Amino acid sequence: MILALSSADLTRLMVKSRQKGLGQVSKAGGNVVVRVQTVNAQGKKKKRARDVVSHSPGAGGAERYQMALLNPFSTDALGVRVPDQFSAPTATLSLREFVSIGNDVVGNADCIFMPNVLNPAFSTRSSVINGTVVPMPDGTNFRGLINTGASLYGKITNYRIVSWGLRIRNTTAVTACQGVLTVALVNPHTRMRVPATANIGGQAAGATGSLGFNIENWCIAMGIPYVGATTGARVDTSALLDFPAHARYQALQLAERTVEVHPKLTDPAGLAFRDSNDSVWGSDMQATSSAVYVQPGDASYLMLDGWTSVVIGFTGGSSVANTQTFDVELIYHLEGSPNVAAATAFIADTPQSPTAPLAMMMAQAALAKLTPFSEAATAAMAAYRALAR
Repeated sequence: MILALSSADLTRLMVKSRQKGLGQVSKAGGNVVVRVQTVNAQGKKKKRARDVVSHSPGAGGAERYQMALLNPFSTDALGVRVPDQFSAPTATLSLREFVSIGNDVVGNADCIFMPNVLNPAFSTRSSVINGTVVPMPDGTNFRGLINTGASLYGKITNYRIVSWGLRIRNTTAVTACQGVLTVALVNPHTRMRVPATANIGGQAAGATGSLGFNIENWCIAMGIPYVGATTGARVDTSALLDFPAHARYQALQLAERTVEVHPKLTDPAGLAFRDSNDSVWGSDMQATSSAVYVQPGDASYLMLDGWTSVVIGFTGGSSVANTQTFDVELIYHLEGSPNVAAATAFIADTPQSPTAPLAMMMAQAALAKLTPFSEAATAAMAAYRALAR
């Protein structure tokens, strides 16, 4: 039971509690502590008094989920689940990635950040410095950040993204900062997938209809503006200003502070669970070449449904490659079915360590300090009656 008091309510309660001797109200550690003294039918004070701590907004599941959507880097977002009608227990997991972006010899850079933990970043200009080769179905190579699905599957067999976000900072020396960075939220089309055909679970797009699926086709399907054609297509950074949700920053601004970007939910498909490896419905699609592959991959974990992507475009940088650099920190909050195998049970964790039991011990200790529901409910009702008199 949570007793939430506004400043006006707190003031009235303090006054009435002094007048009637029913208890005391104070602030402790930023929380409002109501010391409630109850009375019996004869008006005599009972011996036992109770403390009711009024927590700040966000203590409840729905409020914490809202906070996770508004600020995924908040500590309130850790361990959050989607508050839905399904009661099956899930495990929670938070993942962090760091993406380094650098300019080309023309002074430009781009990067597309996607709602996908296995391929979260992709660049049409090969701007991801710490990335690896991302092959398109037509054989063209670009650069992105690709993760293996084995580490995720070892923890949860399926997952959904509860919330995610990114922080951007210019890591160039302040005296060398130049150029402008544009950030836009782009809503991808339904049933879109990441552009890679390999390196993620061995997905292969071998059908004739997919061999011509190049970067231009992918930008069209993603709804991302582009310049050039076929394998020479690039993100049109100037057209990012046409999106309703966009912002522009001088490079110097990003050297002095970080900017957080919070993607938005766009479709109920974002709340659906995805498989965390490529063995779905009893059919192993590992390294398979099939005519049914008309998209770059066929596993559900390659999907981009339900969230906006974040497209970053940089112009006006140095003519020396990778002298204008940006650091992007990504965070994903996930929930899913724990993978329990070989007598190893999944333990809910923190972003710093995917298997540390310390977080679970701390959570249990915090739960042990909570007032039992019956006592909290009784004390809260007593406080309400004192306020109403």
